[in-house]
Amino acid sequence: MFNFLGKAISYYGRHNIAASRGHHKLRFLQHSPLSMLFSRNFISKSNNANQHSFTVSYLMNSCGLSLESALSASKYVRLKTPHKPDSVLNFFKKRGFPKSQTTNIIKRIPKVLLLSPENLLRKLEFFHCEGISNPDTVKIFSKYPSLLSRSLDNHLIPTFNSLSHLLQSSEKTIALIIRFPYILYHDADYYLLPNVKILRDSGVPESAIIKSIESWPKLFLRHPKFFEKNVASVKEMGINPLRLKFVLAIQAKCIMSESQWESKLHVYKKWGWSEQEWLSAFLKCPWCMITSEDKITAIMDFFVNGMGWEPAVIAKHPALTTFSMEKRIIPRGAVIQFLLSKGLVKSDTTYLTTLLSYPEKTFMLRLMNYDDAPKLLKLYQEKLDLSKKTKCSV
Repeated sequence: MFNFLGKAISYYGRHNIAASRGHHKLRFLQHSPLSMLFSRNFISKSNNANQHSFTVSYLMNSCGLSLESALSASKYVRLKTPHKPDSVLNFFKKRGFPKSQTTNIIKRIPKVLLLSPENLLRKLEFFHCEGISNPDTVKIFSKYPSLLSRSLDNHLIPTFNSLSHLLQSSEKTIALIIRFPYILYHDADYYLLPNVKILRDSGVPESAIIKSIESWPKLFLRHPKFFEKNVASVKEMGINPLRLKFVLAIQAKCIMSESQWESKLHVYKKWGWSEQEWLSAFLKCPWCMITSEDKITAIMDFFVNGMGWEPAVIAKHPALTTFSMEKRIIPRGAVIQFLLSKGLVKSDTTYLTTLLSYPEKTFMLRLMNYDDAPKLLKLYQEKLDLSKKTKCSV
């Protein structure tokens, strides 16, 4: 009996001591640095999760983004409260930005929601002061919202001034920016000005440089080393830098890789052009290399197999490769074949290529000179309509 009580007392005593130690150990862990760190991490993760949830909800409900777009945008912006983003949305609304365009801006540049309305206002007012209307300003920033993230004082104003100085006209600068706003995004000192210097050093007249910037602004956003390499290549072909075609040829070289260039050259040679014929054609019309391979094949097939012309004829008139198959070559080719079948024109390719090259109004007036004008006009219109239907069904 005493033995049993002793064992029982001993057992419960050990159990209480162990429990007591466990309790003290638990209290120690609760107040240890490790426990506090775990607690802070948990709270932090909880706060981040709440912020992420709020951000996604706000992007969907207030900004009009889809769930997928909101989740994607939330990787780049975290919203804590609706105060600042609400002020940005109100700003866009007051300045005439349609809801759909505001949604698109936020989808592409989510961090715009963190900008201050004052910052945005200064940028819009700068454009207005330079003579760009509010509707055009809205279009510019809607098309290239990344401009909103650029510094006004350190980037937009200096770049605008560089363009204005190069084009020697505020009106031309404004017209260019409205047509191609992206020209303002890149630092002029890094792309535009070095490439202009390369052209000047190559002997290209200032008037041709201005015309080139107006016509092909994207060309001047190429890396200067790449740009210079293609300028040297065009020089080797023998194109005169004093002619605008010099810059056209640079454009043709810059927009495709070496493999694409060689592949198009191979297509022309496959149709019977010699190296000299190709070079002569390129010097006359650099755009002949911008035409796609499929279109080159279709045009050569039409004239060589359909019209019975020698490949050299197209080489002498390379502008033919730039014409639309549907709107010009097929309809006018049908008229030319009709005239040839009736003996109304001679099989003179120089005259026939001229017919193909006429502006639409001039071509129609030429048709009116023939006795069969009603038939010709009907045939021409039928081929035009058929080409349109064929293109739409493709």
